[in-house]
Amino acid sequence: MEDKDLGLNRIIRTLNKDLDGVVVKVGVQAKDKAVRRGKGGSIRNTDQPLAVIAAIHEFGLGDMPQRSFLRSAYDENLPMIDKMIQRVANGAVFGLGTNAALNQLGNVVQGMVQRKIVNGPFVPNSPATIKRKKSSRPLIDTGHLRQSIRYVIERKGGNHE
Repeated sequence: MEDKDLGLNRIIRTLNKDLDGVVVKVGVQAKDKAVRRGKGGSIRNTDQPLAVIAAIHEFGLGDMPQRSFLRSAYDENLPMIDKMIQRVANGAVFGLGTNAALNQLGNVVQGMVQRKIVNGPFVPNSPATIKRKKSSRPLIDTGHLRQSIRYVIERKGGNHE
């Protein structure tokens, strides 16, 4: 019996090298700043990190209820995300390339989180918040949080967006 390697071992080594230490992170990125609706409805920038606002919504704080948009989007779509991860490996094997496959995965999960922000369901806003925002929709005021959901691909030794 003779064992002939027709390239599979090379593909496995390449995949291991290309995907070792790779993480696709989806959410609010550290450098993003929050915005606030000013008098007359104008939108103005703040110095407050948007990640802080996102974490308060995600986990709740004091009287503010939890409105998970990251964890729940992930949990609700885990079977599809697992299939996409399998596609990353398959795409790398069948010529799509790991970068293209990872970007595709990032885009899909980013869209899942953005849809969750829009569609909920979430604990309703308080009457005071509805009065201030003139809307009963949680997580949606300026649209800035939803628009700030992005993915980054991190590799050992640096980020690659």
